[in-house]
Amino acid sequence: MQINNLKLIPNWRITDLQGERLHESFLPLLQSITQFNKLTKAAKQCDLSYRHAWNILQEAEAFFGAPVTTMKRGRGANLTELGKVLLQANQRIEARLHTQMESLDMELNAEVHRVLSDQIGVILIHASHGYAVALIPEHLTQYQVELHYHGPEDALRALNAGACKIAGFNLPSQLHISQSEHHYRELLDDASIKVLQFIERQQGLMLRAENSAGVASIADLTNHRLRFINRQPRSGTRKLFDQLLIDANIETHSIQGYENHEYTHSAIAAHVATGMADVGFGVEAAARRFDLDFVPVTQDRYYWAYRAESEHEPEIAAFRQTLLSTGYQQAVNALPGYKCNHCGELTTASALFS
Repeated sequence: MQINNLKLIPNWRITDLQGERLHESFLPLLQSITQFNKLTKAAKQCDLSYRHAWNILQEAEAFFGAPVTTMKRGRGANLTELGKVLLQANQRIEARLHTQMESLDMELNAEVHRVLSDQIGVILIHASHGYAVALIPEHLTQYQVELHYHGPEDALRALNAGACKIAGFNLPSQLHISQSEHHYRELLDDASIKVLQFIERQQGLMLRAENSAGVASIADLTNHRLRFINRQPRSGTRKLFDQLLIDANIETHSIQGYENHEYTHSAIAAHVATGMADVGFGVEAAARRFDLDFVPVTQDRYYWAYRAESEHEPEIAAFRQTLLSTGYQQAVNALPGYKCNHCGELTTASALFS
């Protein structure tokens, strides 16, 4: 029995205290205007007539008491400062809730599939967030993938406790984090855990173009005019960044905003793109997605782990075959800063720390 996957699509409503509400196409229309700089093309992108799109913008102007766009002959359509603020707020919301929505999608599909057919297998995966990770459900079509985002050590603890089938974790390529390695050694026993190689990704500083001049390394973060946004504690990227600071003899208190954090690479990039911070640390793919400048700093490698007793189970075989497939690897290699390097090949935990 073939069951189509369901997709949850959030629909933000902008209302005032009297209950007046902006049209549901308002924010998508603003996004399209920034893309095309023409109302005719933006309206077509949103499946609206030109007249309807124009009316939506006029209603918004009446709602806020100020225009959200400017339109001049020969110059096309552009957002006003108000329009930019509204669109940026929407981008922050979407970036912050993206992983939660992905998880809800997968939980809903898993429940629906269990009810409609007991023939569809479910693979439960715990992993830290990443763009290549998010692509797996699209390519692993034989099973329903239920993906939960956790810090790498929490994911490995879940694997050891039998709470998931596969766990993802990442390690720096060019430096050592003693505390993390110690915990990984405890959680990755060669006799009971199998490890698959996955991808390598570029990590660095994300900045808007107007702030990128003169920023060449993490040492420049001590410039107190720069507001920093960090990843959350216990994430692999946060531990990587903290080790970089230690190696460079940079005190955390010398970085304005070090204590402020977000939970995904996309949320970091959105924070910077919308002016809530001047600089963040994360993967290049997130920076490019939000049209930010990117200063490469270091690389990390991502791995998958599963219990040795599952070695010959069909779920593991299907998962590994997905990693080895040409289609999946091409999709990953198309991500800025990502590279499939021995993706899907077996290694050992002890080899990671040799």
